Amino acid sequence: MKRIERLRGREGVVLDTMLFVYFFEDTSRLADACGTLFESMAGGLFEGVATPITMAELLVKPLKENRPDIATRYRNALASMPNLRLSEIDPMLGCIAGALRAKYNLPLPDMLQLATAALSARPTLITNDTALKRVEDAEVFLLEDLI
Repeated sequence: MKRIERLRGREGVVLDTMLFVYFFEDTSRLADACGTLFESMAGGLFEGVATPITMAELLVKPLKENRPDIATRYRNALASMPNLRLSEIDPMLGCIAGALRAKYNLPLPDMLQLATAALSARPTLITNDTALKRVEDAEVFLLEDLI
């Protein structure tokens, strides 16, 4: 069984920002792995989730470089990816993220991503941030663990 098959049937799998950065900017050796992950998601293997944290982080570089065209392309790409749901932040999510931050002492943006994952039936987060592997409140996969 391929390692990516471990995601089969999962809903609400949160995809960390760096996965989109690797893929869109094609600057990492992991860009192809992200492409495989996104193709599997588009094909229905699992339902992915991108949070407002990802949207915010993704737009920083193109906007700093005065490239609103690229920022628009990124926004449109996220909005149109098959089987990718864009989540929202609400007060309860903030409360969950605060509790997770107190527990793990990790950055708030990461804890908002994790809080989003925690709301699904089978909490799952895909990242490449090894610091998140110590989190016990969700199943955390490193990209290289799957592809």
